[in-house]
Amino acid sequence: MQEEPNLTNILSIAGAGLLIFLTGLSFLFFREFISRNIRFFLPLPPIAVAAYIYVINLYQQKNGLLTDTFVDITKEVIISVGFASFSFAAFVGLLILFISTFRKLL
Repeated sequence: MQEEPNLTNILSIAGAGLLIFLTGLSFLFFREFISRNIRFFLPLPPIAVAAYIYVINLYQQKNGLLTDTFVDITKEVIISVGFASFSFAAFVGLLILFISTFRKLL
């Protein structure tokens, strides 16, 4: 049995659960600010799952060890987050355009 990938997987799941819990608590404390300034709130579990998958794939690509420097890993994460954010914005915009167009036609 491959213990290193299993350990990474278990730690990723535990870490994601802990981060969801801590983020949920912080959102609870700042709920008035959030409800005033954010119209639609993205659910946290899908974001945590995406982060979990990203980290698992990162470790699998590096054979279980991150030998790159902190700057290299940070650069890679920032580029990935930027691309994902742009993709999300484009998808939302195109979906709004699609629905608006077809609602007018129907």
